[in-house]
Amino acid sequence: MTTIYVYRDKTFFRKMELALTGKEQMNGLLGRTTAGSGLFFMGASAIHTYQMKFSIDVVYLNQQGLVIGIEEHLMPNRKGAYFERSMHVVEFNAGTIYDNQIALGERWDWQISI
Repeated sequence: MTTIYVYRDKTFFRKMELALTGKEQMNGLLGRTTAGSGLFFMGASAIHTYQMKFSIDVVYLNQQGLVIGIEEHLMPNRKGAYFERSMHVVEFNAGTIYDNQIALGERWDWQISI
């Protein structure tokens, strides 16, 4: 997978994996036991945790990179929330939203490393 560098309000946040292709987005975190430093689904508006082995935190971004939705501790075998203007979705290990004080309205930017 490709790497993406994510910034929160212009401050470096973390390096993550980027799921761009349909296959990468379909596979997501399936078969893994951790989200690592995070998985950024570019161009995705929704996610699910069917057949996953662990809970995750989810951040939903609009086209401008604003956080428009957050979901903490989404359990396995569930469908993620729906946010009408979601254009990108980021999955993290459960607890990441709380630990990093991620909040609605934050602006995220990113840089793709090819």
